[in-house]
Amino acid sequence: MDKASHAKVLTQEILIRLGDRYASMFVRIWQPTGPSRGTVFCLHGFAGNGSDFDYLAAFLCRNGYLVICPDLLGRGRSAYLGSGYDIDIYSRCLRALSQFSGKENHFVGTSWGGLILVLFLYANRSRVDRIVLNDVPLVGGPKVDALRNEAIREAALVFQTRAQAGEYLRAANPGMGRVETRVLDRFIDSRITAGAGGFRLAYDPATTGNFEAMTGRKYDLFPMVAKLEAHVMLMYDRESGFIDRQAFEQSRRARPDLCIVDNIGAGNPPSLMTPDQAFLILGFLSAI
Repeated sequence: MDKASHAKVLTQEILIRLGDRYASMFVRIWQPTGPSRGTVFCLHGFAGNGSDFDYLAAFLCRNGYLVICPDLLGRGRSAYLGSGYDIDIYSRCLRALSQFSGKENHFVGTSWGGLILVLFLYANRSRVDRIVLNDVPLVGGPKVDALRNEAIREAALVFQTRAQAGEYLRAANPGMGRVETRVLDRFIDSRITAGAGGFRLAYDPATTGNFEAMTGRKYDLFPMVAKLEAHVMLMYDRESGFIDRQAFEQSRRARPDLCIVDNIGAGNPPSLMTPDQAFLILGFLSAI
C-alpha cells in the first residue's frame, strides 16, 4: 500500500495441527517502526481473508500497533481442507496466534469472524483488553439464514475471467462506494483466486458444508458478550439488519460500559476502509 512506508509488513505461514496432520495458515504481520503500543488481531468475515484489513492495519500500525491479520483456514492463501470445518478448527487457528501476544491485546472481528471470536473467548475465558465487533449477527434468525444461503450459492460460482469475478464482487458490495479506488481494487483482487475451470471467490466451498443443517437454529450471544473480560464496542451501519435495540439495552444493564455505535452511515456492513471508521477504532483501542 502507498501509505505503508511507515510500517514493516511481513508474512508468515503457521502450521496448525489437526490430529495426525498439519495445515498451513497464512498470516500478515504489520510491525510499527517504533515500540508497540499493543497487538491488534483482526478476524475477517466468512468469505473474506486477512487482506480485508490492509487499510485498517496500515493505519493502526502507523499509530504504533502491531497488527496481525490471518487468513483463517479455508480462506485466502491458507490451506483448503476440503471438509471438517468447525469451531474446533477455528479455535486452533486462534490459539496459534498467541505467539504474537503482547502486554496489551485487542481484537477486531467482522461478521462471522466476530462470532468465532466471541465463542472462542467465552469458552476459553481468555483475557483481552479491547474488542471491536463489526456488524456481528449476535442473534440468529432468518437474516442469518439468508447469509448462509448466499454463502452456499457464492461458493459454487465459477467465472471465466478475473475481470468477471471482479465485476461480480463490486456489484455484491455496493456499500464500498466511499472507499478509495486503489483500496477497493486491492480488496477485490484479494477476494479472487484461480481455480479449476476458471476463477472463484477465495474460499473453500467446503466451508459451507454444515450450513444447511444450521438453518432455522436460534442463538443469542449477547449474554456471552456481556461476560467477556474486556472493553467491547459493537459497530453497525444504520442500515444493518443485525441491530437489536432490545438486546442492546439488556446487555447495557449487565455491562454499563458496553460501547455501541449503530449509526455509522458508511455502507452496510462497515468496510473499515475509510478514515472515519479507522479513527473510531483507534480512539476506542487507545482510550484510557
